[in-house]
Amino acid sequence: MLQDLTLKGFLEELAARRPVPGGGSVSALSGALAAGLVSMAAEFSRDSRTAESATRFGTVLMNLVDRDAEAFAGGDMKEATEVPLQTARYAHEVLKTAEALLQDCNPRIVTDIGVAVKLAEAAIEGALLNVRVNLASIEDEDYRKDILKAARKLGRTGDASRAMLREIEARIA
Repeated sequence: MLQDLTLKGFLEELAARRPVPGGGSVSALSGALAAGLVSMAAEFSRDSRTAESATRFGTVLMNLVDRDAEAFAGGDMKEATEVPLQTARYAHEVLKTAEALLQDCNPRIVTDIGVAVKLAEAAIEGALLNVRVNLASIEDEDYRKDILKAARKLGRTGDASRAMLREIEARIA
């Protein structure tokens, strides 16, 4: 399992000339890293409920690292489309959690939240790229429309993340 590798081992697998892990697994990992930062920031802000939520999202995202690789290798294009859509959904939850935490966080960890925001945004955008490329191989138009509708909703996170990053920049200026 990819999630059981060391960081070095994961990077070696990623750099190898093999189809997995690829962008979908890396998107899920980015989301998990974002969740870890949000959890840490919540702990330093004495917000255990937010820390627990972020940890749960991170656990799901870590599982999606392997599920993405399995779905792609398995060749079921619907599964290979739905897994990155789940990655985007959970990374979006991490982003919303970071936004809520930003309001009352420990001022010393505000930049950690900023890094989490960027990682969550990368996770969402990367996962949605995979959704779109995998949809190209699916002929079921109703399915395609439903997935694209869900993807468009998740793709609108840029404004929220930019607003959070402006707020963080203002706090550290």
